[in-house]
Amino acid sequence: MLHFKRISVVGAGLIGGSILLAAKKRNISAEFSCWSHSASTLSFWSNLGWVNAHTSLKDSVKDADLVIIATPVDKMGETFVTIAPFLKPGCLISDVGSIKAAVLKAATVLPPSVGFIGSHPMAGSEKAGAKNARADLFENRFCFITPGPRDQAESVQKLEQFWQSLGSKTFICSAEKHDEIVAAISHTPHASAAALILAVKNLPGFKQAAVGAGLKDSTRIAAGEENLWVGILLANATHVTQGLKEVERITAELRMAIERGDAAALSKILEAARIARQSLDQTHE
Repeated sequence: MLHFKRISVVGAGLIGGSILLAAKKRNISAEFSCWSHSASTLSFWSNLGWVNAHTSLKDSVKDADLVIIATPVDKMGETFVTIAPFLKPGCLISDVGSIKAAVLKAATVLPPSVGFIGSHPMAGSEKAGAKNARADLFENRFCFITPGPRDQAESVQKLEQFWQSLGSKTFICSAEKHDEIVAAISHTPHASAAALILAVKNLPGFKQAAVGAGLKDSTRIAAGEENLWVGILLANATHVTQGLKEVERITAELRMAIERGDAAALSKILEAARIARQSLDQTHE
């Protein structure tokens, strides 16, 4: 059975906290520690009685044989620099960031005595914070594993087993391929949802009291924390820009078909959208 002596989570909010809960539930580690910049988050974990919550990054990662970095992606570089001198030789480091190429580059500051392999569980939520963490968050969810060019197969397998033990379905690919994929399935949709809610709110006919499930469903992810998403979208700017241009192209085709009163063209676009959306449900059946 996969087992660690000590797991440290740096950034114990929704994702990091869910890792702590899931690993504890499955008895994957003898000890757990965490760090957070938030005093209330540290108090939350301390009160559980089985997590050593630290205000010091040094103390949090000390003696850990698995460290998971769950800070925003634009903060990971400085996090790596801070923890680098205090990592135990042989320690395995990973992250849960939505961007992988930039994080892999930032991780080059880590000492050669430790290993770093990126990971990204597709299990987020528009809700944030430790109070929303769940032990079942990763069950039957997709998790990317993104090794670097020199990572040992044994370490890759160990990290893959870790995520599988939390209930995830793992997929190994390069950091570059990961960023291309998530731009299509996560980052472009998030940016589009943000644009959609702002656009409809600007319309003279918008009446909030009358809003139904359609608008709420199609813009739900726009409720995500902007502090997290600014770093993600900028770090994956090339792929996200390409995605938004495609959204603009399809939107223009849809608008022009409506303007022309072209029922055939409009029907073709809506049919293609219906089939594409229905196929998402079929994927998980």
